[in-house]
Amino acid sequence: GAVGHQHQYKGLIDGLTQVFKSEGVSGLFRGVDGAVPRVMVGSASQLATYDTTKKALLRLSYFRDGLFTHFTASMVSGVVVTTIMNPFDVVSTRMYNQPQGAARVYANPLDCFAKTFRAEGVRGFYKGWLAHYARLGPHTVLTLVFWEQMRGLARRVGVGS
Repeated sequence: GAVGHQHQYKGLIDGLTQVFKSEGVSGLFRGVDGAVPRVMVGSASQLATYDTTKKALLRLSYFRDGLFTHFTASMVSGVVVTTIMNPFDVVSTRMYNQPQGAARVYANPLDCFAKTFRAEGVRGFYKGWLAHYARLGPHTVLTLVFWEQMRGLARRVGVGS
C-alpha cells in the first residue's frame, strides 16, 4: 500500500487550486524547508566528491584525464551523494506526505529527523537508498561526464579557460 497521506487531485491545476483554497499561498511552498537542505548537501557533496576523486585518480599512474577517469570519479560521486543525501530525502518525503492540520506528524524537518531517529535509528534514514541510487547514480555520471566533455570541447575551440 501507499505510505503517507495520499492526495486525490485530478491534475496539476486541480491540485494547485485545492491547495491554495485550503492552505493559502503558504501551502504552495509546503516542504521547501526540507527540500532546500536536501539540495544544498546534494550539490555540495556531488561536486566536492567528484573533484576530489578525480584529482586522486589522476595522481595514480594508470589514470589519465579522459572519459574513463571522468566516469570512475562520477560513479564514486554518485555513491557518496546518494549516501549523504538520502537522510534529507527521507525527511523531505515524509514532510511532503504528511497530512496537514491536527493530523500533522512532524512540526518541521528537525522534528522529523529526531522522530525518525528515535523510532527507526540510523537505518530509517537509508530506506530507499538503492532506488535513490538507481536514479541519482546515472544522473550524476551523465551530468559530470557530459560537463567534462563540453569543457574539453570549449578548450579545443578556444572558449573559456
